[in-house]
Amino acid sequence: MSATLGAALSRFRAPSLVRYALAVGILGVAVASVAHAATSGGDFRLAIWFPGQALLHGRDPYDIASFEHYYGSRQVEAFSLGWFPLYGPIHLWLAVVFALFPVTVAAGLWFAVNLAGLAVMAAVVVRALDDRLGAPAVIAMTGILALTRPGRALLESGQATVVYALLTYVVWSQARRRPLLAAVALACVLGKPPFGLPLLALVLARRLWPVALRGVALFLVASAPIVVWLSINAGSPGSLWHAMVHNLSYTDHNRLDAPGSPGRIDALSLIARYVHGHFGGGAEIGAFVVLVGVVAAVVARVAGGPGWPLPPAVLLLLGLVTVLALAHEYYDLLLLAWPFAAVMRWPVSRVISALRAGRWPREAPAADGSRWGGLLALVALPALVVSVIPAQDTLKVFGLGSGTAIISTLTTAGLLVALVGAVVVVVLDPRREAPS
Repeated sequence: MSATLGAALSRFRAPSLVRYALAVGILGVAVASVAHAATSGGDFRLAIWFPGQALLHGRDPYDIASFEHYYGSRQVEAFSLGWFPLYGPIHLWLAVVFALFPVTVAAGLWFAVNLAGLAVMAAVVVRALDDRLGAPAVIAMTGILALTRPGRALLESGQATVVYALLTYVVWSQARRRPLLAAVALACVLGKPPFGLPLLALVLARRLWPVALRGVALFLVASAPIVVWLSINAGSPGSLWHAMVHNLSYTDHNRLDAPGSPGRIDALSLIARYVHGHFGGGAEIGAFVVLVGVVAAVVARVAGGPGWPLPPAVLLLLGLVTVLALAHEYYDLLLLAWPFAAVMRWPVSRVISALRAGRWPREAPAADGSRWGGLLALVALPALVVSVIPAQDTLKVFGLGSGTAIISTLTTAGLLVALVGAVVVVVLDPRREAPS
């Protein structure tokens, strides 16, 4: 028995055991720090469980007055204002599924879904950083993502960001190779308009017609039963339409969501925060068109045909324009995990090669191989820092006082600097593809 045990143990290298132990330790600390929220999740209740309950009980979740009457007073631990934002009807399938369970059970299941989503995202990040990193790095990265400012907010509030971010990754990576899969993912992402609308606009601008047409068609087909259900609950299709229009207007003018509000990190909000005046829907549409149009034109420089390739600069552009073009808050910064990892592959791969070879490599072993990799990593670093570290720590790092608006300003400014840097890299070093 001892010989067999010794032979089994000899198959494991001590350094490997150490790496696994450290990785599990990081993940354990991260989960323990947010475990108190495993069965609460205020945003989960507002955006998933309560809307599902409304549907099951014959109510219209888009009707703000009705929603606040039935569910606003039931907020646990005094969570924020009680209304269901204007998610797409397809999102309500998710709501109905989780509303079938008691709220604490549903919240616990959603916590597990989000943690699993972070693990998948960690695998994407690790692969983007360096192909030589293994399973311990994925485990550790899951914990690191959970400890970041957006990751912690995701797990504590129960936001759906990681699900929509991973679906967006599918569209980015499969739009050319597997257009049907990309279309299914696009249809689902349209359930969260701040993610889905920039993605659809980019797909259309880059002439990915099969993905766009199938995605919109699948979205309409999947949404139709929910729309019928909602129309019955609201009394008529007209009543449903008026409830949705009022919902959008209420959200846009609410102090938590209006352009310039302290929590928003999109480009228009940076301007609205310091320029007095009313920024209505026209301003948001204008900002959206300008940002998406510029990025689509820049991406066209490297695309030999419809769609886009995925060098780090282009991947960063896709992520940044999604966050900057429409209303987003800091938990949505998780979308940038893959783009940031792709950009940081240049320095990370050089460090790993130096550690393994005992000397600093002359050439970066990153797959990108671009001479602009160092510049891109440098201009993206401030955005990465303010996107990852907690808000109060950000203030301490920069020697500033308190204030959510200060954090949002720093975050948005960092994202805009990274956007400009990525545009410059693509313009100066396009490396065009052969026409496909």
